Amino acid sequence: MKSQFKLKVCSCQRDNINFWKDFAKALESLIKRKVNFELIKDTPFPLKEKADLFFASFSFSLELLKKNYQPIAKIKGQKDNYLIIGIENLEKIKEKEKIKVLILNHPLYFSLLFFLIHNFNLDLLKILVLTVSSCEEIFQKILNKEGDLGIVPEKRVKPYLNKFLFAKKFPIEFSHYFLVPIESNLVSEIEKALFSINKDYIKTLKFENIEPLTSWEKEFIKNFYFLSEFIPKLVEKCTILETFLNSPYFGIGIYHDTYIYANSYLCNLLNYSLEEFKKLKLEDILYYEKDKIFIKEIAKRRLSKEFFILPYQEKALKTKEGKKLEALIFTNTIFYQGKYCGMIVVIDIKKQKILEKFVNLLRNVNQILITCNSKKEIYGKICPEIYKILELKSLWLGRADHEKGIIEPLLFYPENLDVFKNWKFTLPSFQKNVKIISNIKNSDFPYKKNLLSLGVSSMAIIPIVEKEKIESVLVLCSEEPVFIDEIKDLLEELQKDLSFALNKIDLLFKNYIINEFIKKTDEILIICDEKGNIEYVNPFGFKLLSKLEENLLETNCFELLYLSKNILKELEKKKEGIRRIGTYSKPGKEKLILDLKISLIELAGSIKKLIILGKDLTKEFEFEKEKHALQYIDSLTGLLNYFGFSKRVSEVLSFLKVHSLFIIIDFYNFSYINRFYGLEVGDFCLKELAKKLNVLVGKKGIVGRTGGDEFSLFLIDIKAEEVIEWLNKIKALISQPLEYKNKLISLEFNAAIVSYPDDGKTFEELWEKVNVLLLETKKKGANVIEIFNSLIENEVEQTFKVNTLIKKALKENLFVFYYQPYFETKSLKIAGAEALVRIKDNEKLVLPSEFIKHLENNPYLIEFENFNFRKNLENLKNWKIPISINISSKSFKILDFKKIFSDFKDTLSAFPFYLILEITEHTLAENIETAKEILKTIKSFNIKIALDDFGVGYSSLNYLKDLPIDILKIDISFTKSLLKDIKTYNIVKTLINLAKDLNLKTIAEGVETEEQLKIYKDLKCDYVQGFFLSSPLPEKEMENLLKMKKQFS
Repeated sequence: MKSQFKLKVCSCQRDNINFWKDFAKALESLIKRKVNFELIKDTPFPLKEKADLFFASFSFSLELLKKNYQPIAKIKGQKDNYLIIGIENLEKIKEKEKIKVLILNHPLYFSLLFFLIHNFNLDLLKILVLTVSSCEEIFQKILNKEGDLGIVPEKRVKPYLNKFLFAKKFPIEFSHYFLVPIESNLVSEIEKALFSINKDYIKTLKFENIEPLTSWEKEFIKNFYFLSEFIPKLVEKCTILETFLNSPYFGIGIYHDTYIYANSYLCNLLNYSLEEFKKLKLEDILYYEKDKIFIKEIAKRRLSKEFFILPYQEKALKTKEGKKLEALIFTNTIFYQGKYCGMIVVIDIKKQKILEKFVNLLRNVNQILITCNSKKEIYGKICPEIYKILELKSLWLGRADHEKGIIEPLLFYPENLDVFKNWKFTLPSFQKNVKIISNIKNSDFPYKKNLLSLGVSSMAIIPIVEKEKIESVLVLCSEEPVFIDEIKDLLEELQKDLSFALNKIDLLFKNYIINEFIKKTDEILIICDEKGNIEYVNPFGFKLLSKLEENLLETNCFELLYLSKNILKELEKKKEGIRRIGTYSKPGKEKLILDLKISLIELAGSIKKLIILGKDLTKEFEFEKEKHALQYIDSLTGLLNYFGFSKRVSEVLSFLKVHSLFIIIDFYNFSYINRFYGLEVGDFCLKELAKKLNVLVGKKGIVGRTGGDEFSLFLIDIKAEEVIEWLNKIKALISQPLEYKNKLISLEFNAAIVSYPDDGKTFEELWEKVNVLLLETKKKGANVIEIFNSLIENEVEQTFKVNTLIKKALKENLFVFYYQPYFETKSLKIAGAEALVRIKDNEKLVLPSEFIKHLENNPYLIEFENFNFRKNLENLKNWKIPISINISSKSFKILDFKKIFSDFKDTLSAFPFYLILEITEHTLAENIETAKEILKTIKSFNIKIALDDFGVGYSSLNYLKDLPIDILKIDISFTKSLLKDIKTYNIVKTLINLAKDLNLKTIAEGVETEEQLKIYKDLKCDYVQGFFLSSPLPEKEMENLLKMKKQFS
């Protein structure tokens, strides 16, 4: 007989063991091999035995498929059924939140679980699978209510079936199968033998015969095998997914055009119902617009079947109420409900963010506290920082008054919440510990209604303790529920930091004051041992003595300051200290004179220290000297100014015996440089010319900047034949273009020359003549140089007389003002008056046409203008009417209006906009930007600006647009031509209408006829002025006119 043949039969056949012994003998005779028969042991899966032929149940058959066995036949009519059992009604079981299903840990049962869910309409995500080792364990656990349902073979449950209220058969029927190894060369022989076995054997089992498997049955077993491999993994993933979906930490959403799924956590997180959520688009839950745009692009790619992961990112989400919620989001592409969708995973990081904010706050607070030196500074810096970092709705800080036993408001944010001003608490109402109120609504806080009206939902109360007493109380209020138990430790840390800082302030305060005094004092502080060896010098001392620290600390104070050592004996007697004058020679042979206060102090342990306080008297002397020098130096160029130049020249003239030249150079249309290139370029040109002229003149004479764009030279010991040579040098120097930032700037000039002693023997004589000559030179155009001659002698004499009269008028108070009133055009009521200056010498009245130009070029101009403002503001105050004052071009440029008007601040405040300054277009046109700044200063004192002579010479509508003008004066030349020339009429009409559009008032000058007045009335000009209404009146007559008008009004 051939080799042995193993036959193994399923353990469920132990009741039919005799049949299988006979079957083995029959098979043995057919295959001509010794057949060894045995039952399969009840061993755990997977099966370990090997055999040439198995007769196995469906579950064992699936295991054998893994071992490369194939099914070839079955017993016809033999069926295996499986039941689902339970002790409760199925519908009741379905209502449970979780359904516990008990199964054997075998793929078949996992597969049957799939059919259970499908056939009995159960929710997969509600299924909780519990695996056990035997059917008996399933029965026991269900009966003990440790499980809801169980899947078991029908044969195994029959003895217990009456104990189960619910028992349903699965619609799928299985069989036992004959299986052989795939690689066996006996497959055909075995199949032939099986189908040849006597049917009478089979009938003893009450079945017909053995039959081959159909192709459909083979395919079913094969597919079920694959399904049994897949289903456990699916259940595992479903369990993981179910845990994930129902986690209290993850929000899950699935979207296509709108959201088609959202777990309960995500809905609750954003305060939507599921129905509301499904109406939202993906981007609707994002807070920022930029994030919405970004996520829409992501969604577009996902719905276009592109698979990619977007890692976790921090994003701000928007709740149903529009509130911002910080979250981490993760998105991926998935296939859901038959289409490509996006899945979003949301993790709420609100608590994390809250903790981060508090940690960040503590770090910042500690950094701030390190630098604070007072309670006020601590509160002033810390409270805004807390308010900002924690994004609070409000913050309130109260200060404890222990005498009254209350806590009163110290500061609060926002500062416009007046409700906080009324908050007061009694001291006993607070303990020293931090208190958190997570929900204001449920609290007994006394000002709860105030906070609820502000939208506050949570708060923290932090008492700040100093010297064991509550010094202040900090109340933090948030719109969000940020004050939670998790941050109490951090709040207590904040409390400790603030309390510690306040306690340290008192200890550091005195030291701080002393240290700051030592640092900032302008006195020397030297500390020495009792032998005079220097141990410390304050920063000012190092600076003043010009010594390095290491060198100075090796020095003895007696040697350094030339002091006698006998001082020590004197100090032993005089406990209050002594004063001495010390001297010190700085490097470079500069000598200092020092006023010293010397004291001897005794420390613990009989340690004695010498304290020296020193004041530098040299600095005071230098300051006085410098102050004196600044009166004579031009700050821009460093040259002598007019006063310095006149003083220096006068000093030289007092002993000069040689022929000399006095030259004045004026730059032609220099205002064009400022206007075209800017003030910076203009200043550059002046400084460069100053340098060149200084180099040119050298030791040969004196150079000064005696006006805005005017330089003066005094050349000493110049012979007649050298005059032309010097003129050519000056002309060549000025004609050479200046280079500024790759731009060449050419200058034009006028110059006038007088000689000493031929044309004058004093500075005043020379100055007057050279200025008159310069005026004549300017009339001839640019680049003209004139030397004084007899042709202008008469004019010089006249100038001298006028200047003498101006000096006399200032000295003897001969300047008087006449006032020409102007009237409201419609009612002819007095609206104000224009102040016009005169000189009254004896009984003769000198009109401004005879002296005003001389006054503008006179060094006494500023003195006159001060008198001008003082006198007219006095009359303005007495008469209580607006008064306008004419300001010359030179006055506009040189006067310090801020200083002048500060002296009259009370009057200007009492009569706002009563003072009017009349300024010509020509003056403003010289430099628009400078004019803007000057006018801004003037306007800050409640003064109006009138634009005089508008339409004559420099007219530009830009002035009306760019400059803060209040009144437009229509020049007398327009008024004279008003009736004669239709063009003039139309110009005036246009000017008046334009002024109204620009909200400006208009004054027409020179109204001398009734016809002119009528036209201005028709044109609705605001005010009129002229001889037809009133000539300029002396001060007394003007006063009488006002009194008379007042009586009849």
